[in-house]
Amino acid sequence: MAESFRIKDFMNPNPVTVLPDTNIADVAKLTLKNKISGVLVVDNSMALLGMISELDCLRVMSDSIYHDGRNTSSLRAQDVMTKEVTSVSPDAQLFDVMTSMLNQGQRRRPVVEKGKVIGQVTCRQLLKIITSFS
Repeated sequence: MAESFRIKDFMNPNPVTVLPDTNIADVAKLTLKNKISGVLVVDNSMALLGMISELDCLRVMSDSIYHDGRNTSSLRAQDVMTKEVTSVSPDAQLFDVMTSMLNQGQRRRPVVEKGKVIGQVTCRQLLKIITSFS
């Protein structure tokens, strides 16, 4: 049954990541290019620093352009990212992660091992897994 599956068997081992000094417009372009709902912010050693969703990009870019009259070129990933990110171990159980994501209303979970990002699991991936059981 699905409860015995480990996340490492289903995660994306190559999530889209950005460095903290990446321009927010470039982050938004990455989400569009890769057809994803967010990116992970990491340092040079792949330690997880935060996460940015497409909604975060939209919010700050629209506020800057339409309300403040500013250009977004000065906004960086580190200025916008959510710093409190729930991550999971590669050995976490699929059902537990799915339940937690649903309960917390989260669309993605970074997979971290020994302090480094090694993957990510998303709602879309989980939905594909669940539909394969039907």
